[in-house]
Amino acid sequence: MKNTVKLFQIGIRQITRDGMLLVLLPAPFLAGLVFKFVIPFANQILEDKLSFSLMPWYKLVDALLICLTPMLMAMVSAFLLLEERDEGIGAFYQITPSEGYAYLMARIGFPMVYSLLVTGLAAIVFNISGLTIDMITCNSFISALTGSALAMMIVSIAGNRVEGLALSKLAGIILLGLVSVWFIPSPYALFAAFLPSFWIGKMMIEGVSLFPFIMGLLFCLLWIAFFSRKFLKRI
Repeated sequence: MKNTVKLFQIGIRQITRDGMLLVLLPAPFLAGLVFKFVIPFANQILEDKLSFSLMPWYKLVDALLICLTPMLMAMVSAFLLLEERDEGIGAFYQITPSEGYAYLMARIGFPMVYSLLVTGLAAIVFNISGLTIDMITCNSFISALTGSALAMMIVSIAGNRVEGLALSKLAGIILLGLVSVWFIPSPYALFAAFLPSFWIGKMMIEGVSLFPFIMGLLFCLLWIAFFSRKFLKRI
């Protein structure tokens, strides 16, 4: 654990020296500010001018915020890992006590714990649909695990940081599960059930219950298990 903490501290110092990665850290709060104030303001204008309300989609907006934060942290972790791999630092770590799962924990585990805390805080402060604490907690947990899978996917597939940047732009595909809950009628929406964000959407609409929470966790763990072995080989 001591070596893992040291690796995590080294990663933090590397992030502070990289402007692109550094700007991603406060991004969830900036997005939260936009959602908190711009969406209700736009809703007021639409109601006054067109008698159209955005309120039925407020929970979708909150769900997007919950999903967005771990996605951004996943990109930070993935870019850091790709940079270390490009420079040969990752290979060096593999012959030290910090190899394997200790390295995985430092570069994926700890950042996702941070993203879990930030997601919960951002959702509490900036939600516009009156989310309950249990809804925020359960959805933030699933979203953080999804972020872990996303980071491992990018590193497993990308050959370098440039390819990682291109892949990160496609990462929004994982949000299709969330969007399908709102816009695709049942049972056709179930085709997106393999995406953890689908179960976040289900809990946002139907409320927190054991079945969607367990299913969301299960699909997160399946994604993580699928990419973890390849991830460890690539670093």
